[in-house]
Amino acid sequence: MTIEQQEPGDGDARRPLSANEEFLSNFDRGNELGVFGPRGIVLAGWRVHGELDLPTVQLALDDVVARHEALRTTVIRDKDDLHARVRPPGPVDLTVVDLAAADGEAGRERRAHEFLNEIDRTGRLNATAMPLLKATLGRFDDRDAVLVLVTNHLVSDGWSMHVIMRDFAICYATRRGLPAPELPEMRQYGEFVDWQQELRHSETAAIAREYWQAKLVGGNALTLPTDRPRRLDVPPVYAVYRFLFDRELVGATTSLAESLHSSPFMVFFACFNLFLHRRTGVSDIATPIITSGRTEPGFEYTVGALFNFLPIRTEVSGCANFAELVHRTRASLLEAYSNQLPFNDIIARSAPDLMRNPTNNVNSVGTAFQISQVPPELAAEEGIGDLSYTGLRRRLISDTDTSEIPDGNLWDFDLDPSGEVVGVVKYNSLDFDQSTIVGMVEQYQELLRASLKSPDSPLPQ
Repeated sequence: MTIEQQEPGDGDARRPLSANEEFLSNFDRGNELGVFGPRGIVLAGWRVHGELDLPTVQLALDDVVARHEALRTTVIRDKDDLHARVRPPGPVDLTVVDLAAADGEAGRERRAHEFLNEIDRTGRLNATAMPLLKATLGRFDDRDAVLVLVTNHLVSDGWSMHVIMRDFAICYATRRGLPAPELPEMRQYGEFVDWQQELRHSETAAIAREYWQAKLVGGNALTLPTDRPRRLDVPPVYAVYRFLFDRELVGATTSLAESLHSSPFMVFFACFNLFLHRRTGVSDIATPIITSGRTEPGFEYTVGALFNFLPIRTEVSGCANFAELVHRTRASLLEAYSNQLPFNDIIARSAPDLMRNPTNNVNSVGTAFQISQVPPELAAEEGIGDLSYTGLRRRLISDTDTSEIPDGNLWDFDLDPSGEVVGVVKYNSLDFDQSTIVGMVEQYQELLRASLKSPDSPLPQ
């Protein structure tokens, strides 16, 4: 009998699954692989400056688990009765290690990012473990450390990691008797599930379903051909390729976005549509973006898998120039934002068309695109109590083995406070060679530069 099949114990609370939990359960490959396996994790790291009291670190982490029910929630995988159970609070697994000496601040910063990659590569947190939060503290010395937090992706997302860290910092300072902000009011993930259930039966949702049915009819989810036949009978080996777009390129993107009454994301995504068109020859492009899913007020500080997929359909053919493609992409995005539904609800009516492979090639994978979203007030360096925290967001070290995603490729752009973009492509190295991924990024960047240089000229070849 596995943990999630046991009878609930005292203090357990039952609730229905969220739309994300339903969606991710479709990728169930048992306790050792897939979304319920130990490598389906989300992690983030921070440099911590100041003298840490380790017993208080443990207590503050435990406070966070007690505060956020998502971090102690198990999905009960009974095919006839899928539901979730909220478990009582328990202690967080905290590991403390000494980091090797590094020369100067630059050396320590690089070692911190290497340490983060090592945990991304070796970190394990099965979806049946409780609680679903682990912490590793790497120490350079008594006043300089790296704190890495790991959650399972079933109960968390990138936005949630920053909420967890902010709450930890406040709880740590409070337990030390030091001045700290009040923990903000927040709604539990179970309340988010209740809100989703109500939304599904609302007139707003009915209108949105009609929109998606009309928008996606006859459409196909665009896929990229793999370098070799797919091996679905073996575990995937995910890798990451990281790259940087300099301030000049990002500045030009922002300037064009402003002139077209768009956001930088809209320009980046328009170029992604152009890239996919050039790569595949398909002009009617439907590909998902990933949003924070926090459209309802009150869930800004909720920890949980709130992220959502929105399939964005854009027709590239007939565009006279890149500016027109940005306008088309902007219109598609704004329509989608106005009709947001959980991805499961969107494809319920559109799946027969949307999920059909337009290349008729089973050896191809889907590709999702996102701009990393961080709560604005938690994005910068922050001092709370007697410690300061700086997020390790400028990750530029690629790796051939890393944490997993359910399937396919993920392109993720992070708008760094320096004015640059830190990019990552996560891919299954059994599907693609790294040289192919590098070539894709270079092709995208060339198209972006050419498009920004002459947005009113014919689309670059």
